[in-house]
Amino acid sequence: MGLFSFGKKGKDKIKRLMEENKIDEVIEKALKDKKTVRDLVELLSDSNPGTVGDALFVLTTILRESPNSIDVSWDLVDKVLSLVLSKNSYVKEGAMVLTMEIIKVHGYRFKDTIDKHVPRLLSEGDKNTVAFTLLLIKELSLSKYKEEVEKLTEVEDKIILPFEGMKWVKLGDIARDVLKEL
Repeated sequence: MGLFSFGKKGKDKIKRLMEENKIDEVIEKALKDKKTVRDLVELLSDSNPGTVGDALFVLTTILRESPNSIDVSWDLVDKVLSLVLSKNSYVKEGAMVLTMEIIKVHGYRFKDTIDKHVPRLLSEGDKNTVAFTLLLIKELSLSKYKEEVEKLTEVEDKIILPFEGMKWVKLGDIARDVLKEL
């Protein structure tokens, strides 16, 4: 339950708007009201993957349009990175995009928080998650993973990530590119 007794009611209203495909209305409301943003963050724990994916999409949009509208915290970054391991592609890709947007807006501020997820993402993730993790390593200059990156340079599997130029690219090609930057 939220801080006030109407907390669940607000979260349910946001969820209902998203279910009715009124995403623009949710974005507009969130840009004006931090309570709506908090509701969206809470919805990242919803049992419905569609709701979680929509919340990720809205949070990403808000962060792009008005970075100060979201109080990005270590807890939020932890939650979003845990969603990268989701079996649902909408959730997984949304979490990837939001993570990269957080890095773009906040730079190295969350480097340590993201860094602690890297080993798990590399070991438990599918090939797309591993490729995404390589991008994190590159973006944050996490040179301590150089050896793990080198092991991936010969992987011929093609990946698909929700970023420009990252469709049907060989995992090994990404690893080699990351190595050049480390």
